[in-house]
Amino acid sequence: MPNINQKQEAFFNELVKANHASILRICRAYLYEASQADDLYQEILYQIWKSIQSFKEQAKISTWIYRIAVNTAINFNLKNKRHQHQSMPDLFSMPYEETLSQKQEQEAKLDKLRYCISQLEAQDRLIISLVLENKSYKEIAEITGISMTNTGVKISRIKTRLLDLMENLKP
Repeated sequence: MPNINQKQEAFFNELVKANHASILRICRAYLYEASQADDLYQEILYQIWKSIQSFKEQAKISTWIYRIAVNTAINFNLKNKRHQHQSMPDLFSMPYEETLSQKQEQEAKLDKLRYCISQLEAQDRLIISLVLENKSYKEIAEITGISMTNTGVKISRIKTRLLDLMENLKP
């Protein structure tokens, strides 16, 4: 019969497997120094491990993990005091077209979008990444700690800001 530590470890491993991509996106959205993504990722996993016994199932597990990840990322940045915006590599993927020129054009658009997203404030980068993951306004509000009404307003403003950045970016 498995003991409590084995059950906790199995649960933790399932959580990590199911939420790996989301945790990485949070690392990239909140991290000022892209080269520290592995360190932040490990710190988030450590914080999840430490907090696993206190999970009370009052929220969805994915929301709970997002909150831990966001808070850990904010604290990580405060500790390291690195405030340089870096691009977010491989955050989004687009299906490739058949021809080389179409592939290159899509890659250029994707690079432009990544760059423009990297110019947003950290919370706005997180919110737009959640929108691109098709999270509901309710889930985004729970994850970010802002009201559903403010979530809708912020998303609209972020989209407008991204469009402005995209239009004003020289090719």
